Amino acid sequence: MIRVLIADDHNVFVEGIAALISGSSEIEVTARCFDVSSVVGQLNGAPIDVVLLDISFPRIEDGLALCEHITRTYTNTRVIALTMHDDASLIKRVVKKGARGYLLKNTTKVELLQAIRTVHDGKPYFNETVTNILLHDEPKSRKPGGNTGLKPNLTPRESEVLTLIAQGLTTQQMATQLFVSVKAIEFHRSSLLMKFSVPNTALLIKTAMEMQCID
Repeated sequence: MIRVLIADDHNVFVEGIAALISGSSEIEVTARCFDVSSVVGQLNGAPIDVVLLDISFPRIEDGLALCEHITRTYTNTRVIALTMHDDASLIKRVVKKGARGYLLKNTTKVELLQAIRTVHDGKPYFNETVTNILLHDEPKSRKPGGNTGLKPNLTPRESEVLTLIAQGLTTQQMATQLFVSVKAIEFHRSSLLMKFSVPNTALLIKTAMEMQCID
């Protein structure tokens, strides 16, 4: 059973999300929290697998700080930002704080359950809407001729995996070609996503090409 904590300062919304989840045979809401201190108290008291966090809790800076605290302190707990904010810069900040998923509050029940299952399995979840927001974002600092951001420091193996990802190889194909396990490839993929501060493979390739890390 996947144990979920809902963190939002709007009681009606929390109860609505809990009702959506209640019909699932593999996911249960084990805690409802309406302030930051209660979230920390619940996490200290019992294992929680996934936190659905309103990033404005009660303010954006508070939500970001809580997200970072959760992901650093409770390493087995995944965070999904569940918010009304569709700003690309905020999505990127949330990713940098360690969130494994980002959903808008108009999400469907099917999508919500899928997101919970996905991040619980250790994979990031960003739906098509959020991905499109990021893909169409044009930072003000970007100038003609390429991305002006600093290139991340990649290990030789990460560079190899990045190249193979860009070539469209599957995880199994990369593992076979590099003579490593599938889990090793998944680890390097996650590391690349974090170093480039992106939530998914599509944006990883796009950003890496802009930074001229791949051709």
